[in-house]
Order: sequence, then structure tokens, then C-alpha cells
Amino acid sequence: MPCGRYAPGAAARIHNIVDDAPVTAVDLHRINGVEVPPAPYERTDPDPWNGVVSTDRIRHDLDFRPIHPTLWSARDAGAP
Repeated sequence: MPCGRYAPGAAARIHNIVDDAPVTAVDLHRINGVEVPPAPYERTDPDPWNGVVSTDRIRHDLDFRPIHPTLWSARDAGAP
């Protein structure tokens, strides 16, 4: 049985929870203070929005509003 919270009419739907701004593997290494190996530089897509999914459904269906909509805003707020 799945765990989590359910909203009326929304439990059977898939909802994406993603960052509102694109984040690359290089960004994740840097923000965590980890040395970036060469491979992520070779695989980084020149279009950072490529592959980013929409949060429109979760915002509409469940009235979801993240405290920190982006990795960068979380970092700037000092979030853990």
C-alpha cells in the first residue's frame, strides 16, 4: 500500500515535484562543495531546460507551493 498524503480526486494522477529552474549535475556538485569530475561537463546539455518537467498539475490539483521553488532560493535562504 502506498504511503503519503492524498487529495480528493488526485490520488490516481501522477504529479511532478521538481525545481522551478534547471539544475545540472555540475551545479549539484558545486553547491555541495564536491569536486566536479570531467564526465558531467561532457554530458551537460547546452539547453538547461531540456528534460525539465512541469509542476503545473501539482500546483493546480493540490495547490502545492514549495517553500523554496529553486535550489538557488533554498541555498540563499540557508535551507539545509
